[in-house]
Amino acid sequence: MGDPSIIKPELEQLLQDGTSEEIKSFLEGQHPYDIAEFISGLEANEIARIVLALGEPKGPDAFQKLETEQQVDALGVMPRRDGARLMEAMDPDERVDLIKALPEDEAERVLPLIAQAERNEIARLVSYDEGTVGSVMTTEYAAVKADLTVAETVSELRRIAPDKETIYYIYVIDESRKLVGFVSLKNLFISSSHARVKDAMKSDVKHVLATDDVEDVAKVVKDYDLLAVPVVDDGGRLVGIVTHDDAADVLEEEATEDMYHYGAAGEHLRYLPTNPFSLARQRVVWLILLAAVGFISGTIIHRYEAMITSVFALAIFIPVINASGGNAGTQASTVIIRGLATGEVSLTDSLKIFWKEIVVGLTIGVVVAVVGALRGYLLENSIGLAITVGLTMVSVVTFATVLGAVLPLLFKKLRLDPAVVSGPFIASVLDVVALLVYLEIARAVMRI
Repeated sequence: MGDPSIIKPELEQLLQDGTSEEIKSFLEGQHPYDIAEFISGLEANEIARIVLALGEPKGPDAFQKLETEQQVDALGVMPRRDGARLMEAMDPDERVDLIKALPEDEAERVLPLIAQAERNEIARLVSYDEGTVGSVMTTEYAAVKADLTVAETVSELRRIAPDKETIYYIYVIDESRKLVGFVSLKNLFISSSHARVKDAMKSDVKHVLATDDVEDVAKVVKDYDLLAVPVVDDGGRLVGIVTHDDAADVLEEEATEDMYHYGAAGEHLRYLPTNPFSLARQRVVWLILLAAVGFISGTIIHRYEAMITSVFALAIFIPVINASGGNAGTQASTVIIRGLATGEVSLTDSLKIFWKEIVVGLTIGVVVAVVGALRGYLLENSIGLAITVGLTMVSVVTFATVLGAVLPLLFKKLRLDPAVVSGPFIASVLDVVALLVYLEIARAVMRI
């Protein structure tokens, strides 16, 4: 990568008084990713000029590494035929993402200018629901028949390689395009040129359905260290592949989405380009909900006001007890949500998780209860207060730990995102429970 502090000023100067050929020559030796970094902060018309000046394949390669919003803006200022040619040269999955992001009227104007083969491909990929494997797969894969010789296969690969995203894995199909195996480029080269592909291929090929969840394909790539995973339809016919870089993008998007949900921050939006009022609108809904739960805590305190007033020391321990319950619940939910995401635990482990978290909760509860009870006794020289605080700590921490572990499993069972059981939500619910438990135990133990 060139030095951005040198390249960007020179590039901006070329945009003012240079020709398209000079721009192309200046960026010729740069990687498409680096070019995208250089131009991402430019105006839409400047991005469009640079991408078109670069031509194929570097222009489309750099263009599809930009954020989708930037692609939409740049496409909007290009001559439509140039935009259509640019889209034809993009990877199929990237092209579909751009089509989905375009305003409907703009998409209707540019689609007729795209070649028929690419239009058919767009229509097929757009039909898959968001979040499915089909929505992220590419159709630029290498496939051959099993009865070809190795020499014939290598010759065919030389012909089709420029148009394929990867040819390291070559998928083997039958007459009806059903997936029957795969062979790596390495195995082709070490096989006899007269051998048949069916003799060199492996028939045990890991694959996913186009309708599977995107997390499934990312897990297959990670677990089996694959460069790409073939995608089949319900009839077992090969319809595409998901490459390792797309699988990595899926994992990053899922992790980001989970983090936003767990922090009760709404859906993921690009931070800097997003209007602050849009960011506020996303966050305020959860905050209002959490505030409503907080009002319940206030109501409980009001109901027990006379009791708290008569033994003021009770009020001192309310923040500590609430914090202990909230933190214990958040810890447990974090462990289980991450375990579900990585496959370390599953719904079939629910009973084991339940009993294990009871033991974990009791253990932690007893430890913090001893500390709390000792503080309660030293504060008021009161055995009753010490017992009240101790029993509450054990009860609340154990309940919080079990709840934090069980709720993600319940959400998973209901086919909801376990991360929606956010830390703030669990903490707010437990505040209410902890208050009730604490004040009822105080009533019973201290006979107030």
